[in-house]
Amino acid sequence: MHIQTSRFGEIEIEKDQIINFPSGLIGFSEDRRFVIREDEAASPFRWLQAVDNEALAFVMIEPHVSVSNYELELTKDNLKKLKAESIKDLSVFALVTMAKNMEDVTVNLQGPLLFNLEKRLGLQFIIQDGKYSTRHPLFGDKIAGNTSAASAQESPVEAKHAVSN
Repeated sequence: MHIQTSRFGEIEIEKDQIINFPSGLIGFSEDRRFVIREDEAASPFRWLQAVDNEALAFVMIEPHVSVSNYELELTKDNLKKLKAESIKDLSVFALVTMAKNMEDVTVNLQGPLLFNLEKRLGLQFIIQDGKYSTRHPLFGDKIAGNTSAASAQESPVEAKHAVSN
């Protein structure tokens, strides 16, 4: 199928590439169908393009690019919404707010996007404890030189599973 986009012109997508966000995204609850667009030249950035709204597209990045020890605490209910057995079934991305100067680019670590790519489901998850900001500097702890060989060896996202009622 073909969709029209304001940034990429007309693009061809397969129906099995469409990711459904049953609850939408914060501030965009009407838009629920998206595709992930990858471009090697723009790596590590990716685009989340709305299928039904040609003007709506978000830049996103994996959180570990910005913060080495990014952690999520997911409940069984969170996993159930994404039809996932564990965090290993999910991909995690943070939305990026671009700026003219790279040092002013920020990422929303407080509202990450969780994807079950196999089931084609997405969810914007809100971290309530204040540990992360919606405007975290893109290079986060990397720019301050806080990375170590040990943290580079760690998995990009760690999750703690709490039991939900």
